Amino acid sequence: MTVTWSDFRHAEPALAASVQERFESHCHAVMATLRRDGAPRLSGMEAPIRDGHLWLAMDMVSRKTDDLRRDPRFSIHSAPDGEELSLGDARIEGLARPAVVSEVALFIEAHRFPVDDPSTMALFTVDVTRVVLTRVEDRALRVITWTPAGGVATVRLP
Repeated sequence: MTVTWSDFRHAEPALAASVQERFESHCHAVMATLRRDGAPRLSGMEAPIRDGHLWLAMDMVSRKTDDLRRDPRFSIHSAPDGEELSLGDARIEGLARPAVVSEVALFIEAHRFPVDDPSTMALFTVDVTRVVLTRVEDRALRVITWTPAGGVATVRLP
């Protein structure tokens, strides 16, 4: 089961806001895709969240583009806020879906850099399967997980 970012934000507004804050706190995130042989590939990239979507934009000829076209599963991880993890770090898992023409125009219109030639860009939107926010609270690890089927679950590890 998958949902759009907008659907997730509607279902869990506070968690969505915390996760989005983590992704917006740094320019880059780390995305994991699957290589042809099934091994993981980690790639740095921006992952803006706006207009109801988590966007994945990359060069048309990049390895991560090839990976997502072959197997749309991915996981993207925000940069941690610091050693204490008081704000936490976030992970979003899902399926990358190639953006349609109207979505490409929406993305380009609001992108922070000019996109001179959209034909060189591979743009995906995300169907979310899992969201995880990990924080340290009172010297314990608190892991909040959300899935479309299961909702929110919280585990606290001493």
